[in-house]
Amino acid sequence: MTSARPKRPVSELPGDPGRLHLHYGHGHPALPYDYQDTLESWYVAVTYGTAGDEEWEDEEDGDSRAPAAGTEIGRLILWRLRDYTGDNRWEVADAESGDLEVIASAVLGRSGRTGYSAAFEKAVTHPVGDLLILDRVSLDKAWRGFGLGPALAVEAIRRLSGGCCAVAVFPAMGEYPEDREQVTKAYRLQAKKKIAALWESIGFQPFRRGVWLLDTALRRPEELMQARRAQLRALGTAFQQPGSV
Repeated sequence: MTSARPKRPVSELPGDPGRLHLHYGHGHPALPYDYQDTLESWYVAVTYGTAGDEEWEDEEDGDSRAPAAGTEIGRLILWRLRDYTGDNRWEVADAESGDLEVIASAVLGRSGRTGYSAAFEKAVTHPVGDLLILDRVSLDKAWRGFGLGPALAVEAIRRLSGGCCAVAVFPAMGEYPEDREQVTKAYRLQAKKKIAALWESIGFQPFRRGVWLLDTALRRPEELMQARRAQLRALGTAFQQPGSV
């Protein structure tokens, strides 16, 4: 199993990771227009505690580095590509972004209107239903390097993947260094490998054209989710130990 364990010491955590909350947002007009019936956007805000949370007032001291309760410290963006709406799903994905188009091209049949590709049907246990797409996972720099990204992603997937036959992701660079000259072909390749390793740690497997899939019918993703939860609990316990902060 690929590890998503912390690369930074627990003493560098800004606050207790056990306090992180995920908030799900999706809005749409009563009468969907354009492609809104086929492609649903989900924004998941990650906050440190919740606004007005009084349970953790003991953290509010002069030495605490923890953000105020309710502060957003990260975000996830996911899309649900719905089946059987009559729209050309490839055109829908292409109209939204290049990354979504890459995923649609890999998983859909040639028409883009009905059915998945033969390769997708072979790779997925029950290739019938919607497709959930994990587009972006971002954390403030202070919270990176502790294995939190995969732990948060797997929780969001658990809650949004009902009725989906698979979850797709296209590992790509979401941020670039200030010095763009550093971004060589080798730099990009190494960055993509690191990102792909994180998604592998929660059950994604390489598919084709750079796209990775998580088969929602398998038990393995559930087992890996429990492993991520155990690591998050251990991280929180370590943070609370005397001398950790």
